[in-house]
Amino acid sequence: MRLSGTNILLTTLLLFSLGYNSFGQERFFKNFHVINGPTERTLNKQNILVFTDESKTRTIEDIQELRQNDFIEASYISRFDLEANYWLYFRINNASDVRQSHILRGGNNSKETYYISIDDQETVELKTGEGFASSERSIQQGIDTKVRLDIPAKTEAHIYVKIESEHQMPISLAQSIEPYDDWLGQKERINLFEGFFSGLVLVIIFLNLFLTGYVKQRVFTYFALYSLFNLLYFIDYYGILEIWLYPDYVDPLPIFGYAPVLSITFYCFFAREFLDLKKDFAVWDETLKWVGYSGVAAFALISIYMGLSDNYYMTYKAFEAYMVIVTGLGLFFLISINLRSNLIIRYFTWGTVLLMVTVMISAVAKTINQPVEIPIYIQIGLIIELFVFCLGISHKLKRDYENHEITQRSLILQLKNNEKLQLNINQELTELVAARTQVIKKQNNELEVARNEAEKATRAKSEFLSVMSHEIRTPLNAIISLSHIMEMDNENEEMQEYIDALKFSAENLHSLINDVLDYNKIEAGKLVLESIEFSIIDLLKNIRDSFKYKARSQGIDLIVEVGEHMPDRVMGDPTRLTQIFNNLIGNALKFTHEGHVHIIASLSGLKDDFASVNFEVKDTGIGIPRDKLEKIFEAYEQAGQETTREYGGTGLGLSITQKLLNLMDSQVVIESAEQKGTSLSFEISFKINQAFDMVNLQDQMRDKDLNGKHVLVVDDNDMNRLVLKRLLNSWNARFHEATGGTGALEKCKNQKFDLILMDIEMKPMSGFEVAASIRDHCENNQETVIIAMSGYLSAEFDNVMDKNHFATLVQKPFEPNELYRQIIKFI
Repeated sequence: MRLSGTNILLTTLLLFSLGYNSFGQERFFKNFHVINGPTERTLNKQNILVFTDESKTRTIEDIQELRQNDFIEASYISRFDLEANYWLYFRINNASDVRQSHILRGGNNSKETYYISIDDQETVELKTGEGFASSERSIQQGIDTKVRLDIPAKTEAHIYVKIESEHQMPISLAQSIEPYDDWLGQKERINLFEGFFSGLVLVIIFLNLFLTGYVKQRVFTYFALYSLFNLLYFIDYYGILEIWLYPDYVDPLPIFGYAPVLSITFYCFFAREFLDLKKDFAVWDETLKWVGYSGVAAFALISIYMGLSDNYYMTYKAFEAYMVIVTGLGLFFLISINLRSNLIIRYFTWGTVLLMVTVMISAVAKTINQPVEIPIYIQIGLIIELFVFCLGISHKLKRDYENHEITQRSLILQLKNNEKLQLNINQELTELVAARTQVIKKQNNELEVARNEAEKATRAKSEFLSVMSHEIRTPLNAIISLSHIMEMDNENEEMQEYIDALKFSAENLHSLINDVLDYNKIEAGKLVLESIEFSIIDLLKNIRDSFKYKARSQGIDLIVEVGEHMPDRVMGDPTRLTQIFNNLIGNALKFTHEGHVHIIASLSGLKDDFASVNFEVKDTGIGIPRDKLEKIFEAYEQAGQETTREYGGTGLGLSITQKLLNLMDSQVVIESAEQKGTSLSFEISFKINQAFDMVNLQDQMRDKDLNGKHVLVVDDNDMNRLVLKRLLNSWNARFHEATGGTGALEKCKNQKFDLILMDIEMKPMSGFEVAASIRDHCENNQETVIIAMSGYLSAEFDNVMDKNHFATLVQKPFEPNELYRQIIKFI
């Protein structure tokens, strides 16, 4: 009975003890971990319990109320739902007699929130992971998940971990501990090394930027940028950048983690300039250029994809794939260029190889789970690489300086030799010039004598021609005068034919004498054109009457055609124009056996107070061979000796005609086909006065009728308005005029017009401004068609003028028929 009572008492005490120790928390026995002192180990997943919160709504209070059967062992979970939260629960018991301080590391998830209670005391909340701002984390520096865990002696810590995934990053349930003092010492060493590394790289960056500004070589710029992006990557990796720049914010787009892509870009550009690949490795030069550009494109695409998809995991995998591909290409590049190695290539190769060796050592150490701080080893390799590159650049600068110095010395030596040679050449030139000067003086004396003799001969020729012309003209004038008297007194038709023949022969002889004298005047530069008022139509009628006898005697039709809108009076030299027509028509009649000679005068344009008239003489004669077209305009020349023998003539007519037209700022345009005929045309600009009128030999104006439409002409040139007034009146339009923009706007406000002809080059308001003002402020004429008149080319019109204001453009000088066609098109 006593033994039984004792057992009952012990059992009761044990149950009370168990109940007391698990106050507020059901007793768990599968998640227990014991430490006896400073410990560094990975916690066994079999002793970590996991609860999956698919609703993502559970709180720490909800989790603490769960039973052991609601959890499963971490080792049982192989696949994770990224849309769910995972809760870990485990206990760490400090079995030692002293307080133990450790760093508790997680699985580097996006967010890990630790809830720690010591012997069921108040729960402490600690945050870690890149999903929290730096200022919110338990340990601010670095995005790797870690919190500080302090456990008093002989006590137990209940640890709950809430794991959240963001940006499609994988979930890890790993947990490990390491002594806090060891971690703190390592952190201080890393920060010290990072300070040394950053300072050294910054010195390299600033030194290369200075050299860029000093020597103007891009190799230093690329080297500085390559160093800069490597520096940015590592200070971002160790969490220094976020503490400096945005401690209270979560990095929205962690692009600095992909800075090595841009490092590769500037590595390629640096290699092209440093190794001068274009000279010896043109293919690799082009390849590295495009690899560099692809790095910029890859960085942009990675950033854009990461921002749009919010999938950091796939972005990182793409980044790793790109780095592997480019690294393989880099190895192949190094092998290729070392087939033709030099000292600069060896510097470059050793620098890159040493970096690759440190990367490989770190990779191997990570594979075999050796405690190696991989980024530090890579940074050491990078420092070595940058140092070797600096040595290579210094050697390259030294070589370039030596080459420059050698080149300078060579140039100095060459200049000295050139100076000696120049002295010798100058001496020889001085002697040669002296001798040549004597020869030139002798030749000048001879030329002076020859010039004086030529002037004497010219004066003698002029005096002879003057005397001869006087002696010939005296009886010739008597013959011409007597022929006119005979014509006045004659009533016999047969005798009239003899008189006409006599008059034609005398006038032909008179024309030949004038040709000889005029040619002599033109050659001497003494011929001056006069400017008097005359009628082109009357002049052509008189010329037609003077040649009608010869044309009729040869059975040839002589046709004179004057185009429409021809001004009735113009200012010019009618005498010389008559002489030009006499030569051209005379030749046409001479070389035409049957058919016709057609004289055409047409108005080609009007601009300001000038009218451009195109004249053409066409015949159906024997034509001119193509190889003789240029020769016939030379003095005393004809198409051939056979022509001279058969048709006669001095050969001065066309030469004088061309020279006279040159004095009138024109020239003959000739088209000819053998046995088909010849066409000679030229264009002359005549000044017109305000008293002119539009005439038409064929009365072709009668079919143009604008039916009394109201047309406003806006032009600051009086002659332009006068010309348009005569034309519009002849077309039965009601003419209105304005001398500038102000007057045009007043008229447009008060009256509705059917059409506005607008000059563009007006002052002070241009045609552009006037047209815009009419559209904006004149309700009567906001829809009125406006035609621009200007010397602009049509392409310039398309680029300069606002098509919303102008219907079309009529270029100056304008052709009346074209103007009429444009007006009819719009009204």
